[in-house]
Amino acid sequence: MTAQHHRPGKDSEAPYTEQPYVGQQLYAAQPATGNDPGQQPRRRRRGLYPTLVITAVALTAVIATACSGKSPTPAPSSSQASTSPATVLPASVPDRIVIPSIGVNAKLNTVGLQSDGQMEAPDFAKPMDAAWYRMGPTPGEAGPAAIVGHLDTPEVPKAVFYKVPDLKKGAEIDVKREDHTTAVFTVDEVETFQKNTFPTQKVYGDTGGKAELRVITCGGSLTPDRHWDSNVVVFAHLTGKA
Repeated sequence: MTAQHHRPGKDSEAPYTEQPYVGQQLYAAQPATGNDPGQQPRRRRRGLYPTLVITAVALTAVIATACSGKSPTPAPSSSQASTSPATVLPASVPDRIVIPSIGVNAKLNTVGLQSDGQMEAPDFAKPMDAAWYRMGPTPGEAGPAAIVGHLDTPEVPKAVFYKVPDLKKGAEIDVKREDHTTAVFTVDEVETFQKNTFPTQKVYGDTGGKAELRVITCGGSLTPDRHWDSNVVVFAHLTGKA
């Protein structure tokens, strides 16, 4: 059974506390472990993975935190994982993300869709947690799994993904899963995209059956109304299992 996909409206003038993320188009995933009960599979556009395209509004409206300074050198991989693509894993809900080179070791909550078809924001009361978008693939499954988190909040100027813009190619990202396995990813690139030119196909296009990960936070510059104008997107692919 299929249902018409949602097309959320833009809301760039809304306060960050109401609409921290705004999606231009969404494509909800086929039901998988951890998806909302009662959600129906949704039709996806050809060539696009069924998931949410995030095109930032702001993650803060008060603190003008900039991502600057020297980028840290990625720490050597503890698992010595190959950079070659690994065999995809079965579905399993993720519960923790670890990025050794930038000191991230965070609990993963989940986000889904609001009634208006926009993506739920990560919990502002838990700025040091990240969140997996549960309407998409689980990390390690085929397709582009998405994990989002705050760069900063009014109360916490350096939130969970504050150093994500400093990630380098080759850095390791470990996603621990409820089946007691760890999906090991290797960073391919880190890019910043303005929300009005967000490359839907590049971020959420078909991965050719490979398991990939997108780690997303806000970035760019603050606009006069105190919104970040861009998203920072980390592209990574599965290279091992622990």
